[in-house]
Amino acid sequence: MIKIFRNFYKYKNSIALIDNKFGNFTYKDLLYNSTKINKLIKSNSVALLIADNNSEFVLGYVAFLSKKNIISILVDSSFSIEFILKMIMSYKPNYIYAPKETTYLKKNYVQILDFNSYTIFQTKTAADRKLNFENFLLISTSGTTASPKFVRLSKVNLEDNVLKISQYLNIKKNHTTITTMPLGYSYGLSVINTHLQKGARIVLNKSTILEKVFWNKISDYKVNSFGGVPEFYEFLKRIGFHKNLYPSIKYLTQAGGKLKEETLKYYGNLCLQNKIKFYVMYGQSEASPRMTFLDWKMFFKKINSIGKPLKGCKINLFMKNRKVVKEANKEGEIVFYGKNVSLGYSKNIKDLKKGNVNKKILYTGDIGYRDNENFYYITGRKKRFIKLFGKRLDLKEIESFLSSHGIKVRCDVNDLKLKLNLYNNFKKEKFIKTFLSKHLNINQNYILIKKNLKKTFKDF
Repeated sequence: MIKIFRNFYKYKNSIALIDNKFGNFTYKDLLYNSTKINKLIKSNSVALLIADNNSEFVLGYVAFLSKKNIISILVDSSFSIEFILKMIMSYKPNYIYAPKETTYLKKNYVQILDFNSYTIFQTKTAADRKLNFENFLLISTSGTTASPKFVRLSKVNLEDNVLKISQYLNIKKNHTTITTMPLGYSYGLSVINTHLQKGARIVLNKSTILEKVFWNKISDYKVNSFGGVPEFYEFLKRIGFHKNLYPSIKYLTQAGGKLKEETLKYYGNLCLQNKIKFYVMYGQSEASPRMTFLDWKMFFKKINSIGKPLKGCKINLFMKNRKVVKEANKEGEIVFYGKNVSLGYSKNIKDLKKGNVNKKILYTGDIGYRDNENFYYITGRKKRFIKLFGKRLDLKEIESFLSSHGIKVRCDVNDLKLKLNLYNNFKKEKFIKTFLSKHLNINQNYILIKKNLKKTFKDF
């Protein structure tokens, strides 16, 4: 069994998952279901797991990750059917773990085991392929669902990051967290892994912070913590977080992009007054996913900082000529070193024969500097991508995606909204918003289209 799940025996009588629909599940239940699934699935296989914020998914996730020589590919239930079918064609999985009502799977594959609303489907693909099983878990690197690019993580990558983060946050077995992010993305999954590793409780939640039921769960289950991306915290501020402060809340975590300074100060002051800790972190899927941590004690003194690298990890800043920046307060590309750095990327089944390409080094594409006390700050990007809702959106991919549908745009680099300069099809503005909202799974209000009449597409 993977190291981060070995404590299940120790906590077997404790509640692991709280699900309003299917009830509570103990760590003993997780062990039992893992054994049940492991007897049915073969080693030397590939499994596609469709993630959702419910207990059935987590039960299956733990089971597949506990089986020897299985490469698990994680996609979120919000991904389009077209994209998931594309993944099945590209990776030819032996098993698919998905909601049982998924009709396009029921027609083509054999159902071998049901877990309430989830099913294990078996395909006709032969097992015992010559794959490199150092590859352990594949997660999406981008919110651009037209891209089949995944990050290849090893057990070591995952274990190293989970153990360090659970230690930094001082997660204890009597802690309770609640899900606020999709589990098919690295940040949401990291919350699950760190709390399971410590024998804590997880409230599986699909409600938004606008719904009373969300805050009822915080109150009823005495939730101690939750995490979120910048958009989440901006929205929480807008609706008045100070009105929903419960005494059980002990700390909050934020990653997935940079918060505005005024928002940081709002949460900093509110948390200080109510004895809550607010932890700013920085990460990428390629680093399993978290890389830095800003201690709450330094929050106000180092506001806007992403903190320092995790213990045992290192950051260098590189100039364009690949020379290391040695001076303080001078910008360079952030290059991260650590055991949690992924093995490399993958686009299809052939890439699962590859091993460790990255060699514990990650060129992040982010530009930043280090102050005199070795705290790091992000100031810009080397590559054309933005982060919305914790998802990294490759602007070049979006432009190419729309171009393939006859729509010419140029995207602006801006982490607040997806900004498009439109050069033709002016009447299709509403269609473009709906189209991108569906394929990128982002709210239409965060897509801004500007009609560019003065320049032509060729001018760029």
